[in-house]
Amino acid sequence: MGGDGGGGSEGNPDEITVAAVSGEGELFADLMSEYVEEDTGITVQVELFPYANLFERIQSVLSTRGNEFDILFVDDPWFPQFATDFDPLEPWLPEDLPEDQLIDTTTDIATWPTPGAPDVPAAEGVEQQRRGQVIVGNTQLYAYNEQYFEEVGADAPETWEDVYEAGQAISENIEGVNGYIIRGQRGNPVMANFFSLGNAIGGVMFDDDWNYNWSGEDGTAAVDFYINELKSISPDGVTSFDSDAVLNALSDGTAAQAPAWPAAASNLLGEGSAEADNLAFIPIPQGHIGAQRRAPTQGNWIMGINSYISDGKKESAGAVIRSAISKEAQDTYVEVGGVPFRHDTFEDNMDAQPWFPALYESLQNAQWRPRTELWSEIQVEHGTLLNTALSGDLTAEECTQQGKETVEGILEDAGYYE
Repeated sequence: MGGDGGGGSEGNPDEITVAAVSGEGELFADLMSEYVEEDTGITVQVELFPYANLFERIQSVLSTRGNEFDILFVDDPWFPQFATDFDPLEPWLPEDLPEDQLIDTTTDIATWPTPGAPDVPAAEGVEQQRRGQVIVGNTQLYAYNEQYFEEVGADAPETWEDVYEAGQAISENIEGVNGYIIRGQRGNPVMANFFSLGNAIGGVMFDDDWNYNWSGEDGTAAVDFYINELKSISPDGVTSFDSDAVLNALSDGTAAQAPAWPAAASNLLGEGSAEADNLAFIPIPQGHIGAQRRAPTQGNWIMGINSYISDGKKESAGAVIRSAISKEAQDTYVEVGGVPFRHDTFEDNMDAQPWFPALYESLQNAQWRPRTELWSEIQVEHGTLLNTALSGDLTAEECTQQGKETVEGILEDAGYYE
């Protein structure tokens, strides 16, 4: 299913258009054709964009109050930037949301301002309302090679110290295998890779007043563990590694363990993976020092209704969203390869994917990226510092001290401390 856009606020309300990300959006398109169009009587055109292009297109449409798309997919870190361009969701739904079945973290992340998050200047005076609906229940998982762990007498890692000890034994005793692999490419990749570890040992990145938390003892210990212990059991060249390098190393058996998102989990278990039979998935390990948290990074895709379309279009968009998250639709979504976010969908389909049990547990204590419209800038700047520390040009303390100065400077310029 594909469309050429152009929904238009005055267009036919029985036809709506959706801007979605390639990959996950293809599964959404399958769900539309397999269930939602027949259930609602609404024709749904899904236009797919690569990740970066989707952000640019959404920004272009919403900044000009355009009506080219009726429903827009946003990655959850983008949501604070676009939330006020989305209509409050519930007035446009034909029936109430199934609140008792939606996992709490997936409702909070689609609410603006976000419950439990520090106040954001841009949201001052904005009524807290649901302005989106999660459609992809992504949360970071942890992949490890059971055969390698068995060879060195190690159990599945519960803590990050377990990760290091097992990885060190594997690196020393199994020829041609690294005990771990870091995704350390500058900017967003290394920041996404480090975030769950930073939260596990360093605690939350920001306090309630947007002060940077990781410059203290615990945050610095998290960076030190990352750039020294974990790097020591990773292959050479981690500062240039993106997700493809991690996926390839886990698949061919040259690395024993690493964080992995659900899409990567499916690829790791596919026919092209030499180690598919040996890979297992568990929740992200808990911090062994510092905060001692288990904090898998949340990475949900959220659907929002474009505020700049007609009421008729909004009613149709609401009908499509409500249908797409129904129990019947979500069972179909699992069948086509989708990542669910309902309790009952997981409970009734736990055997659909080997990584579903780990994902279900992880979703219930997932940690969202800081809920600020400045996150894109912050993660690039902070990720640049982490990459520099991985290369050996900054100590852990220098990294977190410069991180505090840089990140708080961005927030100060935007009026966060006034």
